Amino acid sequence: MNSEVDQQRHQEEVRQISDIVGEDGRWQRKVFILAFLLQIPSCWHTLVMTFLAPNVDHWCKRTLLDSNWTLSQWKSENIPLEMDRGEQLFSKCKMYVKTGRNISAPGLEPNVGNIDFCKDWDYDNSLFTSTIVSEWNLVCDREWLVSMSQSVFMCGFLVAVLVFGQMADRYGRRPVILICIVLTNVFGILCTFSPNFLVFSILRFLIAVGTAGGATTSFVLVMEVVGPQQRTILGVGIQFGWALGYVLLSGLAWFIRDWRVLQLAISLPWLSLAAYWWLLPESPRFFLTHNRSDEAEKVLENAAKENGRDVATVRSKLRILCDLIAKENGSSNKGTALDLLKTPNMRKKTLIIYLNWFVDAFVYFGLSFNTNNLGGSAFVNFLIAGIVEFPSTLVTMFTLKYLGRKKPLIATMMLGGLGCLLSIPVPKDLIWMRITVAMMGKFCIAASFATIYVYSAEIYPTVVRNIGIGISSTFARIGSIVAPFVKEIGTATNPGVPLAIFGIMSVVAGLTVIMLPETNNLPLPDTLEEGEAFGKSTEEKEETRPLLVRV
Repeated sequence: MNSEVDQQRHQEEVRQISDIVGEDGRWQRKVFILAFLLQIPSCWHTLVMTFLAPNVDHWCKRTLLDSNWTLSQWKSENIPLEMDRGEQLFSKCKMYVKTGRNISAPGLEPNVGNIDFCKDWDYDNSLFTSTIVSEWNLVCDREWLVSMSQSVFMCGFLVAVLVFGQMADRYGRRPVILICIVLTNVFGILCTFSPNFLVFSILRFLIAVGTAGGATTSFVLVMEVVGPQQRTILGVGIQFGWALGYVLLSGLAWFIRDWRVLQLAISLPWLSLAAYWWLLPESPRFFLTHNRSDEAEKVLENAAKENGRDVATVRSKLRILCDLIAKENGSSNKGTALDLLKTPNMRKKTLIIYLNWFVDAFVYFGLSFNTNNLGGSAFVNFLIAGIVEFPSTLVTMFTLKYLGRKKPLIATMMLGGLGCLLSIPVPKDLIWMRITVAMMGKFCIAASFATIYVYSAEIYPTVVRNIGIGISSTFARIGSIVAPFVKEIGTATNPGVPLAIFGIMSVVAGLTVIMLPETNNLPLPDTLEEGEAFGKSTEEKEETRPLLVRV
């Protein structure tokens, strides 16, 4: 009788991996730091295009015959004036055609036939000594190629989510992370020596596959090794790695003004990640879900040793956990992506989550890529955009713990949108005010991005949780692919148009969250039936539902 009581007590004590090795020990902190560091190269390679392809002043190339003229003299005699966003400026893409006599003086209306498009350009190299814009003439009718290259990079994120997500579930977290580190290092260094823009874009795409795959898979690894009480804090806290990379990149770009040297500088340091071969453990949860208990035992014994736990009890506790997992897997039904849309309530929640993931990524990366267009110093703007990520992450930790998920997501989405909209009417000469308002929007959008990760995982039922998060992330990648081209709309119309698009979409998406249920401190749905009822039933009824085992 006593043995049965003891066995039941041990079963109650062992319901997840953290019950065996501890919830937050030295081993978990090591895994967190390894995942944290992977966020930095991901940030660098994602946002470095701000400095590889900055806004560089340019004009039609001077001939040798005109080399004895000063630049201002040559422009006044050879470049027509055009209205650009309410200002009369020298054309960047056109020039007067030589007719064997002196060109019409500025201010006189020339014959239309006397103006032609530039065949080649000179660039202002006072701030950047070399950029991909000046090297491959990505200006005028070729300016859109910069946005296309950034969208191609974001396509790499999409491929990484689809390919490495499947590989990580089949072959393990550790091998996928190691493969991604190799991809990032090899193609990051090769990109430095790109002979043309096409090769540059292809290599950037492959870099994105590596950085996104490594960062995403390492996030999953952290979530699988820490205890439930630490998942929210560490899941959000890992974003500090991205924020640190953001700030460091602004400093690197300030000191390194040649694009090839800068590309090499953001690639070479990460050769040190080869040490992950010896430092990075596999997820015990992966081994357990693939019936590889012997390998799980070895990992857990090492973890227990690092955490100062009793190694002798690992095997007995692991057997109890394996039995509980087997019962759970045997009793739970499996879901598919279509199950997310079959029933009315689940369909409503799923579509709202998809929309918010799309808008979050769309606005976040749109604002990140738009710092060159805010006015003032591109380096200072980028630095401020990076600095606001730190308080944004801290605020997210606080709100998720004390205010739940729903209200913070609504507030950050709507305030982020309002920040974008309010920055539009700010006069051009009040650059500091425009930057301040825009950064308020960036602050809120970064917070909402961190919130939606946790919120989505709690709304989707257990049987379709991984599928739901994967598809949601796919919508986010689509948003990040579209975001760079919004800048082109602003170039063709008005600089305020991109901010208006970001602002309106963010406010609309935030309003839709009102229709979602709160998930904080509530038992999460496990089956499809519970997922459909979640948000329709009373909280009291939800709290009576028994919890299944969590690994």
